[in-house]
Amino acid sequence: MLATPSEARGRAGGSFVLACSEVTKSYGGVRAVDSVSLTVPRQGLFGLCGLNGAGKSTLFNVLAGAAKVDSGTVSIDGQDATGWSAMRRARSGVARTWQTVRLAHGRSAVDNVAVACLGNPRQSALGSVWRPQAAAARERAWDALERLGIGHAGGQLIDGMTLETQRLTELARALVSDPKVLLADEPASGLSAAQRTVLAEALTTISADRAVVVVEHDLDLLTSISSHIWAMVEGRLAYSGDVQAFRSSPVFADLRGIQQG
Repeated sequence: MLATPSEARGRAGGSFVLACSEVTKSYGGVRAVDSVSLTVPRQGLFGLCGLNGAGKSTLFNVLAGAAKVDSGTVSIDGQDATGWSAMRRARSGVARTWQTVRLAHGRSAVDNVAVACLGNPRQSALGSVWRPQAAAARERAWDALERLGIGHAGGQLIDGMTLETQRLTELARALVSDPKVLLADEPASGLSAAQRTVLAEALTTISADRAVVVVEHDLDLLTSISSHIWAMVEGRLAYSGDVQAFRSSPVFADLRGIQQG
């Protein structure tokens, strides 16, 4: 699944929803992402792993438009999206979650999800939920929460929720816009083993009809849910392939050894 630049450009308009070709991004002279090319199929669950500082979150930022590339290209549905803003990419079907929970406290889960349905990004997001289209937005929000099994928590304030429910609410907020691809950045961070099982089921559900790319340090979780793995080492792709081959690869052994060391 690791593609050459020409293959990435050529395939993106066919069976691939998101692609990058020879993408490089540096900060302070350090190449956080170094000539990375990959393609994301339109449906399925795919894993991205690596040690802290390997460049995973930076790559997500580049794909989602939160960071501009120094060189290389990003394509969405075969269109060159390199110069597109994060908002335009979101409207084109790229959604993401972040490492830390970014929900509005003092508001319910359904309100937090509903704001993702509303149209004017320049208007206060929290104020927007009371606009005329709020009813339709809230209905879609309830549906997203129900799909992830937390409809019962829709009316609860974020402040009193468990971290597990907050993480699922964030996934619902990303899902409510009906994205073509979801980039989930360390969604299992801070969760217990039992909570990670619930999260894995939610991610699998979401990936049934779209692409989901998950950044995660938990190799056991990642390899149990992914059909394809990318591994980054010092900004470069060190592995791209199926899960079974990854488990027996030197890259997996190195990551496991360092994490357990």
